[in-house]
Amino acid sequence: MTSFQILYQPRAVIRLLTVCLLLETAYGEDNWINNLLSIDINVSPIDEANKLEVQLTVQNNVKKCMVVEVSIEDNPNITFLSAHATYTACICSLNNYFWDIQISANTVLIGKAEVVTTEDICPDDEDIFPVTSYTTTVSHEILVTT
Repeated sequence: MTSFQILYQPRAVIRLLTVCLLLETAYGEDNWINNLLSIDINVSPIDEANKLEVQLTVQNNVKKCMVVEVSIEDNPNITFLSAHATYTACICSLNNYFWDIQISANTVLIGKAEVVTTEDICPDDEDIFPVTSYTTTVSHEILVTT
């Protein structure tokens, strides 16, 4: 019973609560920041050899919309058949982005999604997520067919 008497002292209680709050905030914030977006890449062949359709799926994992730039990193083995587009969009749940490419050698395709602060992308009535400088990537190895 005497071991519980220390908890009746106001300073001890405040210190204990402060430590608990700091530990939970640090863990919760790290977990929250590391999981803003999920991205997935799907590569499908087009009728001709070494021509592929790339689909990059970006999913928002928080309850607020955010402005995201979506792109495929430059690679000398990849030729973009339509355009090497970088998309900027307001993502509130899930969006898909597409590119048609042709590869000249075995390569690794890298898709990227980055939260940015571009204004006037999301509608005015949307609650916008404030974090910037968050980037996530996904990669996919592609082999040349003969």
